[in-house]
Amino acid sequence: MNRQACLDAGINYDEGVARFVGNAEMYEHFLNEFLSDPTFALLDTAMGEKNMSSAFQAAHTLKGVTGNLSMDRLYQKLVALTDALRGAGDLPQAESLFPAVKTEYQHICTFLTAQK
Repeated sequence: MNRQACLDAGINYDEGVARFVGNAEMYEHFLNEFLSDPTFALLDTAMGEKNMSSAFQAAHTLKGVTGNLSMDRLYQKLVALTDALRGAGDLPQAESLFPAVKTEYQHICTFLTAQK
């Protein structure tokens, strides 16, 4: 996988490989596995249903996954969304943040699909 292309897509390749103890092949495998992770679909559904509890769970899970994979831009957007959904939550704030999360998620998926 091209390091610079990853950086351009919002993925910190070097940090990601380091998280996988220097094993680039394993890191790239898990980047590709991200495409089949169902968590974003759960988040999208929960946001559509205005189910803040389910949306928080999905956003928090996805935040962890993207953090571990060093998907920095998507991770940062999920931090803000998770914070908006935390506790009693702020649905209007979460709804205003979600389109940027969705766009970034789609951007990363498009990038990863093109790398196969």
